Amino acid sequence: MQSLSSKKYITINTTTKTHTMTEDEYARWLCLLEGVEFVSKRVEQLKKRSSASEIDWVKPLAFQKYIEERVESMKSDLHELEKQEMSVNS
Repeated sequence: MQSLSSKKYITINTTTKTHTMTEDEYARWLCLLEGVEFVSKRVEQLKKRSSASEIDWVKPLAFQKYIEERVESMKSDLHELEKQEMSVNS
């Protein structure tokens, strides 16, 4: 299910640039990073069991499906973290 576009913006400052994106864009980027991290850990596990030449990479559609399935719960996780930060800072 596709959510309505978020009106909330996230700003991320890096050493070279400031990035501004909607909450939806930010959540999708986080989902991609989470998916890549998961695959990386899994590849390391498989390397210990077989030769590196036997390991195939994940198809881009698998990442797309993961992001589509995870993005709403990621946004929920972000809201929960924001609530926790607000309660700690109060």
